[in-house]
Amino acid sequence: MARLFLAILIISMAATTPPAQAQAPTNWAKRLNPGGGPESITNLQFYFHDIPSGQNPSAVQIVKPATSTNSFFGMVMMTDDALTVAVDAGSKLVGRAQGMYTFDSQTDLTLLMAMSFGFTDGPYNGSSLVVVGRNPILEMDRELPVLGGTGRFRMARGYALVKTVSADANGNVVVYYNVTVHAPVGEQAMPAGSPTAAANALNSSSSSPVIIRGNRRWMVSVVVAFAAFKLCFAV
Repeated sequence: MARLFLAILIISMAATTPPAQAQAPTNWAKRLNPGGGPESITNLQFYFHDIPSGQNPSAVQIVKPATSTNSFFGMVMMTDDALTVAVDAGSKLVGRAQGMYTFDSQTDLTLLMAMSFGFTDGPYNGSSLVVVGRNPILEMDRELPVLGGTGRFRMARGYALVKTVSADANGNVVVYYNVTVHAPVGEQAMPAGSPTAAANALNSSSSSPVIIRGNRRWMVSVVVAFAAFKLCFAV
């Protein structure tokens, strides 16, 4: 069944997919209204690499299809896909898309995507966007909604224009994302991993020893729970 799916996908895309562009965007993320205002408007352009094959796949099947139809209705995939500035998987990494997609149609090849796009580059390091929506993968141009975010994208709303640019016989797919998001300036927070956020946390902790003890207690509880979880599955 997997081979049939790949054949359908590749044949369909051969007629609809434009040649992949090798060059990277000059700036993968940029503010569209640098002059300020009540909200920031940001455009992000990157490539999403969904790799279900090989020794280190970034997408794995966790639920098999419920039926034997060509739409793979009911199949669920879990992902940890790389986001890069160019089609080449070896180009600069700017984040990862983690979540899942399901085949949600009994008749068509469409996906329901639920993913967190976590960014790791530049001022957006530690910030994320949440994308949830229907993705008709055989169409050349698609649109997905951006429903929220964290860090610099706290309370974000927007949309992603999506286009598949390459696919191979192993099912490895590269998708171009052009994302526009609006986020209230007053609600934006420094990403948790940024130097400023770390400095603020250090200053806050030095004047709040009770909170530190509570945080340590919480961390110990998490470590103990995780150790118990591993022990259960090791038996």
